[in-house]
Amino acid sequence: MKQTKNDTATRVVHAAIQLFSHKGYSGTSTRQIARLASVNEALLFHYFPTKQDLFWAALRSCLQRLRIRKELQAGLTQNGELEEVLPLIVELLVQTATYHPELVRLFSVGLQELRPGTEVLYQEHLAPTFQAIGEYLKSCVQKDTVRGLDPEIILRAMVSTILCLPLYGERMDESFANAEEAIAGYSQFWLNTLMPSRAGGPSAKKPPLVFGMAARGAGPREKANAES
Repeated sequence: MKQTKNDTATRVVHAAIQLFSHKGYSGTSTRQIARLASVNEALLFHYFPTKQDLFWAALRSCLQRLRIRKELQAGLTQNGELEEVLPLIVELLVQTATYHPELVRLFSVGLQELRPGTEVLYQEHLAPTFQAIGEYLKSCVQKDTVRGLDPEIILRAMVSTILCLPLYGERMDESFANAEEAIAGYSQFWLNTLMPSRAGGPSAKKPPLVFGMAARGAGPREKANAES
């Protein structure tokens, strides 16, 4: 079957995603990408004139796969109940870490090696959602729905304990049976942590799996130690 121009470019982008996300920008050569994509390096430059153009194409491709649920958007704009909205926030973070780990890694690579352009893409694609989450948490603090903590610190803590797992080489299924279990565990952890009304009761006990992953992402060995 004859391959089209779009097929070839797509194959190059997929190869770039794999290599850039695991070896970094400086650690990846266009020759390596061309080899993985099974194309001539000259053909690669026909589609992407520079290595940076290819990196941006790889990052944009990952961003285009990310979907923000309408329920989360509505909950944030309408200041919904925390017990309904927070699990949706956790769901976004867990599913991104589980199903889009390359996106997390590429953003990390971009912020370290190509920061200005990466920040532009962040502002374009992700900033509106995270700003809305920050404003929602700020509103919850003002209404005493959650503890009087800095909403920016709350958001950063949630992101660092969930979304950054791919940066540690950890997979969500190493500590949870599936994404749904991870969403439930993290949601319980953060609701218990943030809501004063949940403190002191039996429901305030922190799930042991979340405890381990909050530190750096517990793997099978840490999980076995926690259960022994």
